[in-house]
Amino acid sequence: MPIQLVSSNRQMEPAEGLAKLIAKHRQSIAELECIGKRAMEAEGTDAIVLGQRLDAVMAEEAAVRRRAAIAPVATIAEMKMKAAYFQRLTAHDWCEVDVDDFRALLGSFAKLQA
Repeated sequence: MPIQLVSSNRQMEPAEGLAKLIAKHRQSIAELECIGKRAMEAEGTDAIVLGQRLDAVMAEEAAVRRRAAIAPVATIAEMKMKAAYFQRLTAHDWCEVDVDDFRALLGSFAKLQA
């Protein structure tokens, strides 16, 4: 039986795999950092355009982070990988992890089939 994810609009989506979700999140953090640096140096119209792009990338990062948090874990190894990734996110201040993300993360651990 394939694993399914429920997105924020309550529609079922096929799971991409935990490792792919984590990789996608890391990529969105890198993009966010790059655009953020450019936005800090920009002036005038460029600053406005980059600010809008920064907002869009921040929203995408938050969505991918939430998908990674709610992604089900099938094995103890996946649980460890997911826990280590979220620990690194908080320890290195790579992004802000909100309370709902932590609830989703813990909920995914609780659903592990032994």
